[in-house]
Amino acid sequence: MFLTYDPHAEFQLVRRGIEKAWVKQVLSEPHEVEQRGDKLSFLACFPERGKMLRVVVRLHDQKYVITAYFDRRKPCT
Repeated sequence: MFLTYDPHAEFQLVRRGIEKAWVKQVLSEPHEVEQRGDKLSFLACFPERGKMLRVVVRLHDQKYVITAYFDRRKPCT
């Protein structure tokens, strides 16, 4: 899967220690999907972190990654 990363996403992935392989994993096998306005969030549990990894993409271009982060409000269940 070829993805395009926003410069903000590139910076945050490095800063947050998130691997691009994890982003691809979340997008291909999400546990949850949420929509807010013109953005989609794909979430998947990473038990070693105890939180869901949230990957935010454009609604109409789901291969454009806006950002990704471990969502402390969404613990793995």
